[in-house]
Amino acid sequence: MKKSNARWLVGDGEMAERIRAYDWSSHPFGPMDEWPDALRIVLSIALNSNMPTAIYWGRDLRLLYNDEWSGVPRDRHPKALGQKASEVWTDIWGVVGPQFDAVLNHAESVTSFDQLLEIERGGIAEETYWNYSLSPILGADGEVLGVFNQGHEVTDKVLAARERAAEIDRMRDLFAQAPGAIAVLKGPEHVFEIANSAYLDLIGQRDSVLGHAVSDVLPEVVSQGFVDLLGEVYRTAKPYVGSEVPIELMRDGQAETRVVDFVYQPTRDAAGQVDGIFVEAWDVTDRSQLLDELRHLTTTLEERVQREVAKKLEAEEKLNRVQRLEAIGQLTGGIAHDFNNMLAVIISALNILRRRLGSESADHVRLIEAAEDGAHRAAKLTQQLLAFARKQSLAPSRVNPGELVTSMEELIARAIGEQIIINVETDPDVCDILADATQLENALLNLAINARDAMPEGGSLRLRVNKQAIGETRAAELEVEPGDFACISVEDTGTGMSPEIAGKVFDPFFTTKEVGKGTGLGLSQVIGFIQQSKGQIVLDTEEGRGTRFSLYLPRCKEGAVSAEAAVHVDGAQSGRGERILVVEDDERLRGFTGEALNELGYSVETAPSGDEALSLIASGYKPDLVLTDIIMRGMTGHELARKLKAFDAGSNVVFMSGYAHDATSAADVPSVEPLIKKPFTIETLASTISVALRRKGEHD
Repeated sequence: MKKSNARWLVGDGEMAERIRAYDWSSHPFGPMDEWPDALRIVLSIALNSNMPTAIYWGRDLRLLYNDEWSGVPRDRHPKALGQKASEVWTDIWGVVGPQFDAVLNHAESVTSFDQLLEIERGGIAEETYWNYSLSPILGADGEVLGVFNQGHEVTDKVLAARERAAEIDRMRDLFAQAPGAIAVLKGPEHVFEIANSAYLDLIGQRDSVLGHAVSDVLPEVVSQGFVDLLGEVYRTAKPYVGSEVPIELMRDGQAETRVVDFVYQPTRDAAGQVDGIFVEAWDVTDRSQLLDELRHLTTTLEERVQREVAKKLEAEEKLNRVQRLEAIGQLTGGIAHDFNNMLAVIISALNILRRRLGSESADHVRLIEAAEDGAHRAAKLTQQLLAFARKQSLAPSRVNPGELVTSMEELIARAIGEQIIINVETDPDVCDILADATQLENALLNLAINARDAMPEGGSLRLRVNKQAIGETRAAELEVEPGDFACISVEDTGTGMSPEIAGKVFDPFFTTKEVGKGTGLGLSQVIGFIQQSKGQIVLDTEEGRGTRFSLYLPRCKEGAVSAEAAVHVDGAQSGRGERILVVEDDERLRGFTGEALNELGYSVETAPSGDEALSLIASGYKPDLVLTDIIMRGMTGHELARKLKAFDAGSNVVFMSGYAHDATSAADVPSVEPLIKKPFTIETLASTISVALRRKGEHD
């Protein structure tokens, strides 16, 4: 590119340098030394101007511009230099083309403010706004030689102003629609500047409000002291709050008393001086009248209120009792869970010791077995604590209801006492059911104890189990699916219930027992369990003649596993050196579990946490099975299993836990994995591990 040596061009900015450096010899302008004086003059003015300035020269409007204007074309700079306006502004020529035509052909000046121009920037059409002027550059004979352009983008200002206007409109709408009566008063004369429709409705239609003083608009309030109160607020700058204040108003030509709550809040100018008062009022006439009526109610109403308060206090007390029960349940569950870990250590140690002693020392074995029996009793107590704490989920299995009731006869007899005769009748053809045996036992025991309480002088308790076929009509009444059901009835010869009590007996918190004798939750839990098991409970009672509860539970479908079969797997089997990784944060339990597995013939590695287990596997250790606790500090057993499955979908995982709830309480359990409940015997451990390894071998 040939640089011009035109000495007449004054300026050292970017565009001055670009213009000098441009090869004008092949351009319609020709060499710069040959440029006409008019062009030289206006170009010098543009280059030395602080305003964004452009010159469109000649009939085809060739473009020259200064540094400040170079930001206007953005990515079209510097290619726009020397180009035709119609080529530079192809995207907006439909708007600016006629404006240039008016200047070029009619010598008119064009000024545009907030002009919308949709300009392409980066290949995207943007909505932009501009302030600019287009003026003719005239020759000596009055001929238009070009167009002188100055201007700048105002998009941000326009959009901000538009947003402010929208916000003002929103505020105006909110003000107009506000439920409270609102007015703004200005100056010591309290002239209305603003009043919303709610305010105008409150004072009634007036000929003129805005621009007039309160004393002129509402002359009737002057003698009532409201104007003096406004003056006091204005002078002291202290707000005033009025509550249930009567005011006499001339509403639509009629004198009327209204009762209002209101606020007088002083407003301040930019200098911090009080310049007016913000008024907000609420018409509470109806509420005030209602309160007056309430004040004149008779003593009967006061008694009703007292009864309602008593009910509320009673409900609060019941709620407090439930919360206390929940707190005790949480504490009990936590203690029982930790106790399970300790029992697991004791039982594992005793199992290992018994295996090692064999039958050589009968006395030692007898002592070990006694200790094991005590530990198992403690474990059973722990499970009962966990059940109370509701840490056990339902574990439905195939149950023979006749056998279950028969097995409970001795337990129920001890619970209800000798003064009550118990009679058990079972149908040998009764169908098996699918239910949580423990929860069913608890439900029957609950019903038996309630029956005992209904027979303080003694009586008889009859438990009957039979099979019933329930058709569609009866099923609709019971809200169950038609089919074969086992019916377990618990019938007493006690005091019975009145219809009123019978209608509430399944309601939570309802009890007829003395305070402290029951929570009122027992029967609501029973019906909840039965209905969760897809069954129903029916109450038949008559005051003075006894009560019968009938539990209907549907027949178990083929293929369901009995509780006994689900628990007992193949006998303990020895390992053959398979690699077992034990993950347990309790050091003693981790050690004894590992030792028990070594005793069974497995190769064992242990880890105190999920993170360390993953690190061990990452280092190259490949276990055939991972035995992990569920609740651990840091990473849980569920999280560890999920990460193992993500690393190797075939990972073999067995969970161990203090309570079954752990196995299903996490949302990220990767699959249904085997579970060993703590505390466990070495035989249960051996069986579970053996089955899990055999299952993996079958799938591989």
